[in-house]
Amino acid sequence: MGAGAFPTPPSAMPGDDTSSFPADGYRDGYTERLPDESLLQEITRLAEKFDRTPSAAEMRTQGEYSPGTYQNHFGSWTAALREAGFEPVQEYRVPPDQILDEITRLATELGKPPTAAQMQERGEYSVTLAQNRFGSWNDALRAAGYDPHQRIEIPNSELLEELRRLTEELGKVPTAKEMRARGEFSHKPYIRRWNGWQAAVRAAGYEPVGRPVGPDHHNWKEQPGHEWREYGDNWDEQRQKALERDDYTCQTPGCEWTQEDHREAFKRGLHVHHIRPLSAFGVDENEVDFERANRLENLVTVCAEHHHLWERASPLRLDTR
Repeated sequence: MGAGAFPTPPSAMPGDDTSSFPADGYRDGYTERLPDESLLQEITRLAEKFDRTPSAAEMRTQGEYSPGTYQNHFGSWTAALREAGFEPVQEYRVPPDQILDEITRLATELGKPPTAAQMQERGEYSVTLAQNRFGSWNDALRAAGYDPHQRIEIPNSELLEELRRLTEELGKVPTAKEMRARGEFSHKPYIRRWNGWQAAVRAAGYEPVGRPVGPDHHNWKEQPGHEWREYGDNWDEQRQKALERDDYTCQTPGCEWTQEDHREAFKRGLHVHHIRPLSAFGVDENEVDFERANRLENLVTVCAEHHHLWERASPLRLDTR
């Protein structure tokens, strides 16, 4: 059989529908009946031909079966290689151009830019490899010349499936920040649909990354350290107003920490910083004019990572324009 040729499907029986075949050249029923041993022997044949482990692209162009058939039988091309006794090609050796070529091939096959899930399922290389090379899946799409997917009404089922895919890829439940950096979708639709990242994680069937839940926990604190001191009777109200005004996002230029991300990473919410310090409103703690100190224009939402910058700039405000 010539390179790239496909075996002829069995003759159609009465009632069989042979008018529609998948893109890889096989009917689902036919590919399911192929014995695993035949598929593994074809990998061995190509390995002997090339004197090395064959790639999925080489199976596609020079083998008797498609990579999709191996996906259906073994779960992935990598799993099929291991079942045949070969170690997969080390992805760290794959140059960026080959990843972009694979994205282009999938886009041509699908008629649209591939999603991260489609790359994972049907691509020769993993989504993780593309993310490591280009920073994110969307950046990989841009490098290949495609616009990232900008979908507005994404079904809940797809959002949860992507969360499960990323959990499997990372080997742990992702944080909101990891979803933003490595997922097909950002963390924002999850927070909107389920009123919080942790609730979305639970909807996908997982337990969120643990946080102290009571005084019996070894990391429990009754109050965050920097809030133990007295900030005045109106502090809670003014602090909440500042968070709402700043859209629960750090106001440091270039920073995008959100309240939910911050809780995941630092185990507590964003800070609210006094631009002019309390010492500017009284000679000691007992004489501070908290009404003036806690005015909204003197408060700003900041993250734990950048709070020290605001402290150093005090009593000035960092340029957030």
